[in-house]
Amino acid sequence: MNTNTDLHSIRHDLAKRSFWNIGYFVAGLIFWIYVIVIEIYFPLEVAKIYWLVGTFFIFPIAVLISRIIGADPFSKGNILGELVGYTHMSVITLSFPIIILAMIYFPEAMILIMAIAYCLDFYVMTWAFGSPLFGIHAAVRVVVVSIIWFTIPDWREIAIPAVVALAYLTTLVLIPILRGRWLDIYAV
Repeated sequence: MNTNTDLHSIRHDLAKRSFWNIGYFVAGLIFWIYVIVIEIYFPLEVAKIYWLVGTFFIFPIAVLISRIIGADPFSKGNILGELVGYTHMSVITLSFPIIILAMIYFPEAMILIMAIAYCLDFYVMTWAFGSPLFGIHAAVRVVVVSIIWFTIPDWREIAIPAVVALAYLTTLVLIPILRGRWLDIYAV
């Protein structure tokens, strides 16, 4: 059994079916724009509740967008697709208590925690999809939001979600280009 060929075939199937999870990235962009709008119109004590509630809409929006564009949001039967899905759900589940704690005791940090926690699984996507795009997104995102948090505290509530939204937008522009090149290079 040639494991490299098997991995290549599984990655190829995943790229074709999932469109590299583009629906989830659209949902992420929508969520972070929502975070900005909530920040602008509501005080922190109200905004933190809307932010938390908003997180529950990311998944259904991702599935809806995926279905609209013809992507398979679950890639059932593809072991890498299932790994990406399980990893994402694990990250959300494991980070949820921290987000709740932040909401109750340190709401100012809620945006920073979500900005960092909600991209930890991107490193698994980098391996599963065979593209560094997702790991680069996560690394740049974490570094930039951390710098903003520590250096410009007066602007962090707007700057952090704006940077994360920009990271999603950039990734959304790059996914079709890089995925297309990847499919051309690694055609089965």
